[in-house]
Amino acid sequence: MDNKQESQPGNIQFERRRFKRINGSYIVSYAPIKSEELKFDISQTKNICEDGMLFISDRKFEKDVVLKMKLRLPEFSDYVIVQVQVIDSIKRVKVIMYETRARFIEVEEKVREAIRKLVDHE
Repeated sequence: MDNKQESQPGNIQFERRRFKRINGSYIVSYAPIKSEELKFDISQTKNICEDGMLFISDRKFEKDVVLKMKLRLPEFSDYVIVQVQVIDSIKRVKVIMYETRARFIEVEEKVREAIRKLVDHE
């Protein structure tokens, strides 16, 4: 999606998203790459686009932390592995639930294409 300008009463906001995203719950497992051992936590996405995702995490991640993720998409019989970089992590339920936004930094082209098809069909 191209950058666009939206008017709100009394101010102007700019849409920063470059890609159309869809709301969708896809299973994800995630673990920080720089941890002692890769212990994956399981959660789900809230939305996804070909550039990144918003998912629920059980902890706050600092900006720029790199996560290894196992992502389940309808087009594949097994999970796919991607790496994401955290953009931000916002507390939604005190100490137990965060919405974490992340952008893909390492993703196979066939996975990106599958996400693009999902978004286009919604």
